[in-house]
Parts: sequence; structure tokens; C-alpha cells
Amino acid sequence: MPDQESLKKNLVVPLRLSAFGTDHSLPQERFYNLICLAYGADRVGFADFANYLPPTRAPGCAFEYRILVRAFEKEITPHIDQEIARRVLDTNWLQRLESEPVSQK
Repeated sequence: MPDQESLKKNLVVPLRLSAFGTDHSLPQERFYNLICLAYGADRVGFADFANYLPPTRAPGCAFEYRILVRAFEKEITPHIDQEIARRVLDTNWLQRLESEPVSQK
């Protein structure tokens, strides 16, 4: 294991191979995947996100987003009660918070 001085000089942190063997992706991978999905869903609204993505990744983000949408529609949507979903989406969950003042202590 490198000492702190060598880590300060060389910001590459070695990872044990076992770090890649879990059923969860690394935080860095999750970050880039979420950035790519947002950018793929709305290139105009999330245009700044392209600056965080490697140039080779950004062009494929719309495709990655479409894969996610198709998977959701195929695997999840059939199991959702559409009437309840509509009521949930139509509910203003913040209405009560907006209409009632917060008490000051």
C-alpha cells in the first residue's frame, strides 16, 4: 500500500481486483452512467453534462437511454396499476408544505 506522500504526488489509487467483483458498480461508474442517461434523455437540458463525459461515451448516451426506457416499459410497466400511477403523478405532494407556514422555534 502506498504511503500518503506518494499518493499526493500520484493521484492514482490502486484498487484490489476484488473491488470489481461485487454486485454493485463503483461510485465512479454510477456517476458516469447517470450523467450519460440524463444527457441521453435530454441533450439540450443536460448539455453541460457532456463536459463530464469522455468524448467517446457521449454519442452513445441516447442509445443507452432508449435501452433503459424499453427495459422499463417491458419489465416494469406491465406490473404498475395505471390508475394509481396517474393519481400519484397528478398529486401535488408539496401543496401542504407550500400552504402551511413552517413554525419558527
